[in-house]
Amino acid sequence: MPDFVNPFPGIASYKMNQSELARAVMLDIASELEAVHLYTAHMDATDDADAKKVLYDIALEELVHVGEFTSLLYRLDPVAASKAQEGFDEMEAMLGSKAPSASPREMTVVAR
Repeated sequence: MPDFVNPFPGIASYKMNQSELARAVMLDIASELEAVHLYTAHMDATDDADAKKVLYDIALEELVHVGEFTSLLYRLDPVAASKAQEGFDEMEAMLGSKAPSASPREMTVVAR
């Protein structure tokens, strides 16, 4: 929920160390994913084609932000990067191959 009363919500009153910054970036990733959920829910709740088009485009941009923040997180926290790679490897072993790259229109998270 927006915090319009405080113009600097979530801002530390001091410079964050590497660990604190990594945790802040994790929260940023979660916020971007929440935005994708919100925009796709709004998209599902309307029949207005123009609104659907705009909401879809914005949701895809939020996914780009997820990628950017995730890349930053992995630079800040090599353990997070290593653990994520373990998860990717486990899925590859479980499914027998790497997941195919989906085009934006094929993504079930936003395609409706």
